[in-house]
Amino acid sequence: MYILLLVLAGILQGCMTSLNAQLGNYYSLFGICFFVHIIAMILLMVYIKGKEKKKFSFRGAPWYVYLVGLMGVSMVASSSWVTLRIGATAMMSLSVIGQMVSSAMVDHFGWFGVEKQKFTLKQLPCYLLVLAGILCVVNG
Repeated sequence: MYILLLVLAGILQGCMTSLNAQLGNYYSLFGICFFVHIIAMILLMVYIKGKEKKKFSFRGAPWYVYLVGLMGVSMVASSSWVTLRIGATAMMSLSVIGQMVSSAMVDHFGWFGVEKQKFTLKQLPCYLLVLAGILCVVNG
């Protein structure tokens, strides 16, 4: 079930990148971010209204979890701009490199409350194989 949800999330992310790029033909980066996040906010408010019975509060979470908003805005803005110039496949493929490096660092150092999972040299060939595949995709 989790694997199917992750595959679906990946499919939607690929579509989202292309749609964001198309918005870039009509609106500025600020406009794109506004539409993406205002729609998400409306959906979240509908969910909270229908699901939650207790008072909604921002208290209790560590300060760094709120950086996700900044990361989301920068991702939408950069992917929109880049996709128009290099295409959706190259953009998504190249972003995988950043995702792999950052997630390996988060796991290795246990950042953001994640349980530490040390990076080992045994994993390096796998990372290099994925990198080689990405470079083949990007360079044709």
